[in-house]
Amino acid sequence: METGNDVLDRTLSRKDVLKLAAAAGGAGLLAGRSGAAGAAIERLAGESGRLQVLDWAGYEVKSLWLPYLKKYPGQAPKFTFMTNEANALAKLQAGLRPDVVRPYVGYVQEFSQTGFFQPWNPALISNFKHLNPVMVKAGQVGGKQWGIPADWGFDAILYRTDKVQPKARSWSLLFDERYAGKIAWFDDLNQLVWAGYYLGFKTPYDQSDSELKQSQDLLKKKKHLVRMFWSSETDMDNAFASGDLWIAYAWRYDWVAMKAKGLKVAYMHPKEGPLSWIGMLMLGKSSPRYHHAHDFANAWSATQSAKWLEDNYGYGEANVQARPASADLLRVLQLTNPNAVAEPNAHIDRHVPRRALYARLWEEVKAA
Repeated sequence: METGNDVLDRTLSRKDVLKLAAAAGGAGLLAGRSGAAGAAIERLAGESGRLQVLDWAGYEVKSLWLPYLKKYPGQAPKFTFMTNEANALAKLQAGLRPDVVRPYVGYVQEFSQTGFFQPWNPALISNFKHLNPVMVKAGQVGGKQWGIPADWGFDAILYRTDKVQPKARSWSLLFDERYAGKIAWFDDLNQLVWAGYYLGFKTPYDQSDSELKQSQDLLKKKKHLVRMFWSSETDMDNAFASGDLWIAYAWRYDWVAMKAKGLKVAYMHPKEGPLSWIGMLMLGKSSPRYHHAHDFANAWSATQSAKWLEDNYGYGEANVQARPASADLLRVLQLTNPNAVAEPNAHIDRHVPRRALYARLWEEVKAA
């Protein structure tokens, strides 16, 4: 982990090199790159803007970080893609060393303990002051800023209003017997989490053995109603658009996509509370592009980047100054309420102490 002294040393080294360059005639020293000062300048020059970023496919779009490209023309980051956080961790363990990784908030604590990351220095991110304080706090571990909040959204229920008449605003719509064969669940262990909220448990992210059995039994009992366990959002959207699905565990983008196709849809926040997620930019340990990584996070946090994401992806962005062009989207995103993602309005995704157990129990649900 890079300490405050390491950052100070880095800053002093930069100042010392500039002083040495000036003392030696500046341009001549830069041209010759000889001696100790020349070697130091060579190292500083090595902090190029060619950042290495590990992210989800679809987030390499330059509109999400355009201010970075404007500051460093011709130095677009190099993107490698992950399919989920476990896949990202496997890539890191195999030797990949990205400067920036963007897991979701429930994994920040675990990732901070892997030895692959270091905390950010918010003082180097001028747009940090515009970020939602609730989300900023969610990115902290041990009082340090391990995650810079970026995109965010809800896990809730998408349904066809012309086909479905909910009996209640509840997670129970995901196992309503009247709509057998028209329902989709997400292929993820957090299905045990929403089941826990439905059953009224106090800590669904950290259920007791007895509670986990009840959550698993509920899912096993109701899984025969489910047509699809989706892992590809595209596959789920296609099935929903074709009429194969009328009800789905979904993200807000799916509501945007189905509205664009002319379907009559609603995005229900269950009375037990939707789940909420926050994309978190994390900084690679000993990144050779430390300052460029901070500039990248700053670009993500810019109002213009945030507005573009909201207008085009249908998700919220941590920058509280951003507003989408669509009034409908503004309402569904609940952007006028900075606490929309947190209790009592929603349950922010969080660290699952027994994640491996949850994962095994979810696999047993699918296999039952």
